[in-house]
Amino acid sequence: MTENINKSISEVLPDFFSDKLIAEFLHIFESSLKIKADTKAFQQKSPLDFQIEEGLSYRSQIDLLVTFAENKIEKEKFLSLLLYLGQASITNGEFPAAIDINEKIINLTKDDSDMTNLAANAHLLIGEIYSRQASWQNCLESISIAISLLSSINDVKGVAKCENLLGTVYGDLGNIQKAIENFESALEKLNEELNYTNKGKIEINLGIVKSIKGIYDEALVYFKRALIHYEKVDDKKRIAEIHQNIGMVYLKKEEYQLALNEFDDSLALALETNYQQQIGIVYLSKASVYSSLNDYSLANAFADKSLEVSHKLNDKLTIADVYKIKGIIQKKVSNFLLAENYLLTSLRLNTEAGNQLNLAETYQELGLLYKQTGKMEESKKYFNLALEYFKEINSETDISTILKLLND
Repeated sequence: MTENINKSISEVLPDFFSDKLIAEFLHIFESSLKIKADTKAFQQKSPLDFQIEEGLSYRSQIDLLVTFAENKIEKEKFLSLLLYLGQASITNGEFPAAIDINEKIINLTKDDSDMTNLAANAHLLIGEIYSRQASWQNCLESISIAISLLSSINDVKGVAKCENLLGTVYGDLGNIQKAIENFESALEKLNEELNYTNKGKIEINLGIVKSIKGIYDEALVYFKRALIHYEKVDDKKRIAEIHQNIGMVYLKKEEYQLALNEFDDSLALALETNYQQQIGIVYLSKASVYSSLNDYSLANAFADKSLEVSHKLNDKLTIADVYKIKGIIQKKVSNFLLAENYLLTSLRLNTEAGNQLNLAETYQELGLLYKQTGKMEESKKYFNLALEYFKEINSETDISTILKLLND
């Protein structure tokens, strides 16, 4: 195999093609590299400062492979390849490529009643991508189509997967009650199933909900139960997510070394699997720990790394969270003007994304900033906005914290 081809592509070629076809594809790929080299030679002589976007190489490889495979292998095998490439593109953070691949699956299967399940899962994956980019309307439309298709073929397990994603979306939007309703409905549908991974996904999400509500011991029970499920099938990406979530519980409990241990385990697996969105989230989590430990230089370095990854992925929720952490750091070092700018940026992004939970957390941080700088009216305003949301979701820990801040 050529070293210039993406690993997620090179390692799967033997599963779909004969040695002869692999050699033919690699010849086409190498030829495309020579053309690219000629383009670089032209650019060296050109006065224009032109830079090819990172990720274009991967997308070019996907385009070449899909075009090559479409008429070389039978339809069922081609669809299996597209499914794999769609998932690999999500993991690699190549969301536009993943959407295009899944739309191709939909076009190839929409008129074949025997392939309704494939079309439904393609819509579900597109919904998942839109959820990561906080494109809520597109996300909900995709999930709705998936549920309709799966219901038409009585695929209860598939509907449960859709409800689990819906729960995640409502959680991100801060509607905790609707999130819980969807998670519990999904878990009930899988009650008789021995599918560890599907149950594990829902247990992760129920753990997140319990953590949001400040019920940390129950959250840890859900996360550790899910961990057992995913260790059985050696799903490293999900195991990375679970270690991250366990770390967040320890962070909230102010058990910082335990939190760092979990984040390091998560990061190692995310790097091993090139799970870019998870890498960005772990960097952010480590920034939070080091901020709490007053190691501001290290906290800021991790925050900047998270911002770099999140911008590449257009992960709007994480970007908003990074600015919140950067605001907290600057507040702690008494750079109040920059702290205010970062927190107001987080506020704007969370408002645009419709993320009520993150919005409430940012209100709280603005309340703390204005209290520290003696702007008591503004401080009270933001504390009350945060309190309103935390009462809505019945988060006793957060309610108690804000009431104490208002009465001090």
